Amino acid sequence: MKEMRVLLIDDDEEDVLLVRDYIREGFKNVSLKIVDVQTVPDAIDKLLTDKFDIIIVDYMLGETDGLEVIERARLEGITTPIIFLTGQGDEEIVLLAMKKGAKDYLNKARITAELLCHSIMNAIKLGELQSMRLDAERALRESELRYRTLVAFLPAIVCEMSNEGIIDFLNDSATRILGINPKELIGRGWRDCFLPQAQKSSGDEDFSRNLEKFYNILSLCSINNLELKTSIEGKTDKYINWNSTCLYKDDGTPNSIICVGTDVTEIAILREKLHKLSIVDELTGLYNRRGFYTLAEQQFKMAGRYSKQMLIVFLDLDGLKHINDTRGHKDGDIIIKAAADVLKDTFRESDIIGRMGGDEFIVLVTEMADEAEDTIKTRLAENIEAYNLSLRENNMTLSLSTGITIYDPVKPATLDELIIAADALMYKDKEHKKAGRRTIA
Repeated sequence: MKEMRVLLIDDDEEDVLLVRDYIREGFKNVSLKIVDVQTVPDAIDKLLTDKFDIIIVDYMLGETDGLEVIERARLEGITTPIIFLTGQGDEEIVLLAMKKGAKDYLNKARITAELLCHSIMNAIKLGELQSMRLDAERALRESELRYRTLVAFLPAIVCEMSNEGIIDFLNDSATRILGINPKELIGRGWRDCFLPQAQKSSGDEDFSRNLEKFYNILSLCSINNLELKTSIEGKTDKYINWNSTCLYKDDGTPNSIICVGTDVTEIAILREKLHKLSIVDELTGLYNRRGFYTLAEQQFKMAGRYSKQMLIVFLDLDGLKHINDTRGHKDGDIIIKAAADVLKDTFRESDIIGRMGGDEFIVLVTEMADEAEDTIKTRLAENIEAYNLSLRENNMTLSLSTGITIYDPVKPATLDELIIAADALMYKDKEHKKAGRRTIA
């Protein structure tokens, strides 16, 4: 993308400046035109007189709200993709905004330049796909002859089937998307062709629910934006967004069903990456603070339910400030990653390891059966010693101060209370090390 025009609808000047900075940071090589307005009427006027690639609208707009922008835009036939900004606790509003046509939403309290820019690209891609689909469906209604010509080159799966779901026609794009000759599927059932056998027998509740929904709606000859994972003959899985319409006979009775399947695999993968970006620390690959708290709170609920003990291990990387000041932040990053690698070697895959920020790390040991405090300390010390003896990474010495607390379901404490206690013990360990060095000196 060489050029992008953004309409930003927000009556908070500080938020407007922040979003502008995030967009410029994420699209440094793109020619940007960012127009900001504060009211719904001004927003609609701009949309009717100018063309934009993306609309970013805040939920709270003085006496009205961003939902009105979405409704008015759609009434005016404006198809520009919309990203909806919300605050904490607006889940019901978000759901309503998505139903009304918003392509994505972001929590203003957690927004970052990277998340915003990924969301913009995702929304624009979805808008393009939707526009492509609408164009295709419009052409289908206009002429059967034009339909046959168009679908031969349309970059989407077009499948015509009988009311019983037997495939009568499949366009050539199915070969490119699914890697199979369309002629091999003619005369076969849609269900058997487009739904992998392994999934059908897996007992996946979400999959079964989606499949049931698909066929219930398909029987009424209309579905809209239903995403299903598709695999044919054991080939690579694809995520296909399905839409359908019905062709009628002259007497008004259904004649056949047309399904249009758009390949959204890249978007599905991007969605997964976005989720991962929001909970994983980029430098170390460990969970970030948000990711750790999200997973740890789930484990605390299970521990209370099943009366099991767990450990909180709070760690601080000794001497990071000295390394940053004397050797530079590049070496500081190296020792941080080394600490993360040691923690990965020390704890099990079932344990939750996080970087709280800077030089602080935290681990939730989820099973206590064979993980006594002394065992963990010994294994950690051995792994740190092994790293230091290897003289890797510019000969920097790795040292971690630790504090460990126990979650006991008999005397339950909150996650924050245990972290505070472990943090205090970690500082005692650090002071003990400093006192030891002074005694030696």
